[in-house]
Amino acid sequence: MARSPRLQPAAVLGVAGTLVALGLYLAGVAPLDPWAYARWQRPAPTTDGLVVVVRDAEARPLDRAALARLVSRLTRSGATAIVLDPPPAGGAAGEALLRQAIAQAGNVVLPDGLDAGLPARAVGHTLGDAARGVAAVPVFTTTGDRRVAALGLATVAVALNADMVVEDGAVTFGRTGRRIPVDRAGRILFARNDRLSSVPLGEVGGMIERNDAEGLQALAGGRIVVVLGEPARTAALGLQAEVAGAVLTGAGLRAAPTIWSLLPALPLALAAAWLWLARQWWVALGQTVGLALVVAGSVGLLLRLGVVTPLTGPLAAIAAASLGALAWRHVTERHRLGRLEREVGTMREALVRQESIVETLEEDLDAARAAVERSTGAERDLVRAAEALRAQLAEARAQEDETRRRLDALARESRAAARVPEPDAACAGFGIVTRDPAVLALFRDLEKAARSSLPILITGEPGTGKELFARAAHRLSPRAGQPFVAVNMAAIPPDLFESELFGHVRGSFTGAVADRKGWLEQADRGTVFFDEVGELRAEHQSKLLRVLQEKSFYRVGATRPTAVDVRVVAATNRDLERGVAEGWFREDLYFRLKGLVLPLPPLRARRDDIAPLAARILEEAAAEAKRPHLALSEAARAALERHPWPGNVRELQNCLRQAAALAERDVLGVDDLRLAGAARPVADRRDADATVLATLRDHAFDMQATARALGWDRSTVTQRLKGLGFRALVEADGDAARAAASLAGNAALARTVEVKLREYHEHLLRTAQAFDSADAAVAACRRRFKNLPERHFRFLESLVRRSFN
Repeated sequence: MARSPRLQPAAVLGVAGTLVALGLYLAGVAPLDPWAYARWQRPAPTTDGLVVVVRDAEARPLDRAALARLVSRLTRSGATAIVLDPPPAGGAAGEALLRQAIAQAGNVVLPDGLDAGLPARAVGHTLGDAARGVAAVPVFTTTGDRRVAALGLATVAVALNADMVVEDGAVTFGRTGRRIPVDRAGRILFARNDRLSSVPLGEVGGMIERNDAEGLQALAGGRIVVVLGEPARTAALGLQAEVAGAVLTGAGLRAAPTIWSLLPALPLALAAAWLWLARQWWVALGQTVGLALVVAGSVGLLLRLGVVTPLTGPLAAIAAASLGALAWRHVTERHRLGRLEREVGTMREALVRQESIVETLEEDLDAARAAVERSTGAERDLVRAAEALRAQLAEARAQEDETRRRLDALARESRAAARVPEPDAACAGFGIVTRDPAVLALFRDLEKAARSSLPILITGEPGTGKELFARAAHRLSPRAGQPFVAVNMAAIPPDLFESELFGHVRGSFTGAVADRKGWLEQADRGTVFFDEVGELRAEHQSKLLRVLQEKSFYRVGATRPTAVDVRVVAATNRDLERGVAEGWFREDLYFRLKGLVLPLPPLRARRDDIAPLAARILEEAAAEAKRPHLALSEAARAALERHPWPGNVRELQNCLRQAAALAERDVLGVDDLRLAGAARPVADRRDADATVLATLRDHAFDMQATARALGWDRSTVTQRLKGLGFRALVEADGDAARAAASLAGNAALARTVEVKLREYHEHLLRTAQAFDSADAAVAACRRRFKNLPERHFRFLESLVRRSFN
């Protein structure tokens, strides 16, 4: 089985994406990931060994005397450690009382920088980073010339009366068995815990005032008490309280092994790279986002089950592989397109040279035949020479045909690589193929209006897609599951209008053998589309207006009204505002229909849409004709874009369907399109150099295709181009490149024309070089190029005489 050409780059890009994710981890650049760590131990739902005392929002800050009294009572109530947030220094008495209380307690821990003059048992820093449910706190930090531990860790050491030691990738506390892991950056990592026990400071103060020893004992006995005082430091001290809680509950996290990131990252990166290489960009984008959502959902599910897996690594790998694949695709497509364009250019030059060889051999054969007719001797040798020329001509023609086949194949591949830009995806789902900003703006208005019951009036020339917009309005509306009924108002006979629109009951008129629902009733709860509403007669306009106003009508012959709930979308190619002004269309009906007016522009006003429309229509026509390889040549596509298309998209569709059915080649040329004005009578253009040159340009100077378009043989077209070329060379003073540019009229065709001109000029000079004088050479060249238009012989003579100067 052949290996897909996309597998190898997908594998390379998948590995590259995985290495990017690995590099982010190793460099520490990856954002903090709550799922990039493995749990050391599942945390308890609450932390019984710690209580937080929080100052009420309306309570006054404690002064130092009150804080001293609080420390003394908490110590006597059995607190194992007390973390204070002391207020700024106050009076001397309060300062002395607080210092004495802290010294007597012997278990007070203070934040670093707030311990000046206070005999605390320990101090600790309050640094840390908390994001997305995971906190990271450095174990130590350096302040001046001293090394300070985290406040939460120092508090646990005081509470357990144990030394804090960092070893074997963890912080341990003596022989207590308490430990918490440390990552390679010297941080402790833990899941945030918003379920710590907390008590309002006012409640604790009340216990002290009442001398409630039992309440204080129950609150502080055997626990660490963290007193949060100043609001500016509440968040930092709260985080340190969670550090202590994480140690007490064993809720620390350790960094997951790198392989945990690599294992899921590699297949996910491979999948993302393959999607971007094998799918259209919008499909790949949607599927990649879906892949990322599946990864995130799987991680969340595993987290609920107690299994913690990495997330940042796989997502980084997906993103890196996707971006790499997008860049790879862009570069390879440009490289492939450039290679194909170069091959097409090379083949075109080869075809030009082979055409020139064929033309030269044809002229040589004609000359040999003329010589045979004039010769009285050596006829046998001349016949053999003529036969040899015929053989060479047949071989040259065969080579030309093969080159044309290869050129057609390369042209198809080049167009497939270049791709006609895709129309807007939102519209394409409704059959509306467009990139035109005006049409896209109308479609966005339609999307918004479709959600309501607002009537819609669509105007525009025939063939501009009014019914497609009407059907899109129905499918985008809440009524999409109900009927859509299209009614051509111009096709309803006047005497059957009421029966067709409202229906009839049995026996209401001759031929009414059964009850029949009208168009309006068939569309009940759905959408009715009144096409060509501008063709309604005056009496019918009034009847339609009454239905739109009252939402009910009478079937023909019925005695009871029928109520309907329909959304009305109308369309017309007539100017209804003018009709109102001139009196042939009712003003009140017009305002009933014009809730939202969508004026669709004709195809000639949105020429950028012709190429994608032609590609879509030709694809459908090729499938219908069972010719899957049909494609448009560049000249045919340019001719389509130049055509005025008075019949709009409908005319374009008929043109391409006819071409798909009748064309003999897989690559459609201009002549296959049979556009109006492309095949004028030969008599009108036989001597018109400008017309011949325009036809050559339309067919990219393909002599065979130009000859078919003009109804001539190829040799006639060749002689016309030779004459034009000789004139251009004279006017350009022999500069072939400048002469070719003047004839080509298009920089893309200049090289093709230049090759042809050089071949013609060299052939002329080879003929002239056999003679000693300019006069003899001119006479011989006039005989040799006898089919050249007479008006161009003076340019031929000028070139020949220059070669003798």
